[in-house]
This record gives sequence, structure tokens and C-alpha cells, in this order.
Amino acid sequence: MLIQTYQAEDAFLLEIKAKGNLEIIEENRVFVITPVGINPSQPAIIFYPGGLVAPEAYLYKMGHVAECLQAPVYVIRAPFNAAIFDINAAARILDIYNLETAWLGGHSLGGISAARFIAENMDKAEGLFLFGSYSDQDLGNFSGKVISIMGDQDLIINRENYEEAKQNLPVQAKIIEIEGLNHSDFGNYGLQNGDGTSNLSQEEVIDIICGALR
Repeated sequence: MLIQTYQAEDAFLLEIKAKGNLEIIEENRVFVITPVGINPSQPAIIFYPGGLVAPEAYLYKMGHVAECLQAPVYVIRAPFNAAIFDINAAARILDIYNLETAWLGGHSLGGISAARFIAENMDKAEGLFLFGSYSDQDLGNFSGKVISIMGDQDLIINRENYEEAKQNLPVQAKIIEIEGLNHSDFGNYGLQNGDGTSNLSQEEVIDIICGALR
């Protein structure tokens, strides 16, 4: 059985790498995106990619997020393109880059992976963000910020699991449901098989993410 891995769309990857106000390097099994200006009050962001999606597919949007928030972004390269096999990646990044705390989260299976890390390391996260995802762990005692962004055109996520998992989020969690947003919108790897049709532009999706993480 052939399992498809979704790769980054070349045009978006080339465009973000050509931006003069961003540095993008790969080291320590992570893409480090550093904007020219850093806002010391904005936490760094550690991003867990979705299952079977190459991490490069997130560099375009997360590069623009790094730029608009003036914060470094770390995009994990997980074994077999499955963040579930590298749940503790955040601990490695926090240690290597001397980060006291950070926003942790991800897309789809990546969000689940980030939530599992936070469930065991609540003191290491400024907040949790879930893009087309949910937490399958009880985070009721987590005191950090929690943002969940879901699209009504997302036909990939298991809606029953998503609805049931809302009870795992703490009371301060902010759930944002966006009309016209699909599952694939969080990356740049084309339309995922079986997903709905997006009505949003790249800029609109980036604005939604930046607004949520401020």
C-alpha cells in the first residue's frame, strides 16, 4: 500500500526563502525561522507538522507568522513525517535554543502531539495552538493560553473526536471556527485528498493565525 507524503509546493517555498527579512536554516532536525526584528515580549513558536506532510510545506505561512509576530519559529522535522514519533521534540528545542518557554502547537496530528507533550510538561509552554486539530489529553489544569482554529470546510478531521475533545481543553481555551477554511489551508502542499474547498486567500489564513497568536 502506497502512503502519500505531501510535499511543499515549490513556488511558495522559493518565495519565502527569498525574503530578505527572514533567515531560514535547518539544523538539529528543525527548521529555524528568524525574522530581522525580534519582539522580546512575543514568545517563540514551536510547530509540529501534520501527519505525512513534509515540514517544508509549513515554511511559507509560518515564515510570514514569524515576520508579523517578530518571533522565531521552529518547525520540527519528525521521523517518517509523523510528529507522533517525536512528541518530545519541544524539549530538545527549548534546551538547544535556551528558550524558557514558547507557544507550542501544530496542525492535525501535530497538534495532538504538541498537546501530549504539554500534558506532561505544563510548565514549559506559554500556550497551545491547535490548527485543524484537538487534544486527546486532559489539559484542564493547564494555565497557559489555548487557541483552537477549525474551518467549516475541513473534511479531514474526525468531527466526532473533535467535538468530544473540547472537554479536554481548559476553561480559558479560545475556539475559533472559520467559515471557508479547510484542513489544507494551514500548509502549502496542495489540496489534501478528501478535503473541502477553501474560500480563503493565503493572506487571509496568515492573518487569522497571526491574530490568534498575538
